[in-house]
Amino acid sequence: MSDQGTRDRLLELVRKNSRLDLRDVADDQVLNFDLGYDSAALLNLMLDIEDAFGIEIPPEKVPELVGISFGQLVEKVAGAVAGTGDLAAGGEDG
Repeated sequence: MSDQGTRDRLLELVRKNSRLDLRDVADDQVLNFDLGYDSAALLNLMLDIEDAFGIEIPPEKVPELVGISFGQLVEKVAGAVAGTGDLAAGGEDG
């Protein structure tokens, strides 16, 4: 998936899981402050991201996602999909 494809898919998921009616989402908007995310919505978003992109977000990484911007989320997910980011689980099974 291209970076634009990743961004577009994440935009759909962010809109779907937000408590707000989001029309435009800017890269600098923060999930929990600007985009209406509480802890339950953030957890649902992470589960949807795992399903949509075929990645695993280790539980210890979830707190790092609190307070990040949409642009940072796009970068992290794109890196995880490419296998180069810090969001992806390690190569160990289990």
